[in-house]
Amino acid sequence: MDGLRSAAVPPEDADLGEPVSPSPGPARTKNARGIKTRQELINAAAVCFGEYGYARTRIADIVFQAGVSHGNFYRHFSSKNEIFLEALKPSLDELFADTSRAGLGTSHDLDTLTRLMYAYFTTYARNRRLIRLLREAAAVEDGFTELWLQQRMVFINRTRRWLERLYESGKIGQTDFALMADVLGSTVENTCYVHIGIAKRAPKPERIHEMARMVAEVWFRSLPPPGSPPTS
Repeated sequence: MDGLRSAAVPPEDADLGEPVSPSPGPARTKNARGIKTRQELINAAAVCFGEYGYARTRIADIVFQAGVSHGNFYRHFSSKNEIFLEALKPSLDELFADTSRAGLGTSHDLDTLTRLMYAYFTTYARNRRLIRLLREAAAVEDGFTELWLQQRMVFINRTRRWLERLYESGKIGQTDFALMADVLGSTVENTCYVHIGIAKRAPKPERIHEMARMVAEVWFRSLPPPGSPPTS
């Protein structure tokens, strides 16, 4: 498990600004056929993890879905953990990119917050079967606990920096910005996990917008007004 930690988790004091990506494993053949097989395995893994969950997916399931041999699997990946990270990466990258495009800057009005939440929720819904699995994998694999926490910090740190910009521009009062960012982030991730990730069906766009508006209101009402004393 130390290998997973070193490959996936940056130093604790890193100012995370983009999703944590797994480091590449041992050098593999990079010919066209090898690249094609590797991608087929990743695609098959995404299907299997989404269908069976992390704990119940076996390498045998992945190679069967991909139509390749066990030997071919180990030419490209060293373990189920490694291919899980590779299968998950596009979803996390999309989540980060879509919410970056809907970024806040120094805005904190309710409509802008709603637009950001809607972007996050809709991207989560498109990738819900995989994104939820990082949290579930953390419950059964110690190494994934740290990875999940580091992935959270990508978004928590971005929210903290937004709060600090608002304070510096005189738009909100002083508070513990790191703690507030963590609490606000928890409202987003838990709403997504409960109402989108583990729901029997992905919610319709109208319902996603309703949830986005509700969470945006929580964020908006939580911001300390300018001139308010810092919390103790």
